Amino acid sequence: MRRRRLPGKARLAAFIAGLALALGLGLAAGPSAIGLYRLVFPPDSDAAWDSKVGWRLCNRAIADWPGKPAAECWKLAMCDNEGGLSEAERTRLKQMMAAANCED
Repeated sequence: MRRRRLPGKARLAAFIAGLALALGLGLAAGPSAIGLYRLVFPPDSDAAWDSKVGWRLCNRAIADWPGKPAAECWKLAMCDNEGGLSEAERTRLKQMMAAANCED
């Protein structure tokens, strides 16, 4: 069975329709994909620490210490108050707070 090719105008119309569909799906899914990426890999900036989900950065900050300097005291206090830390992370956090001269 032999396939018939579309005429030139019909082929161009099909290409433009496919391109428009892909562009529409990209615009619809793009912002949610960026949000999902930022949810999984939050940026390590002061703005991220100051957000309502800044506690998500606690585990990374604890794991990176002492290779990286300890975060500011208010960030460490937030980790102590809101972060769901294991006992080992909580012990390490207390060490970080002592090293950074943070008061309890």
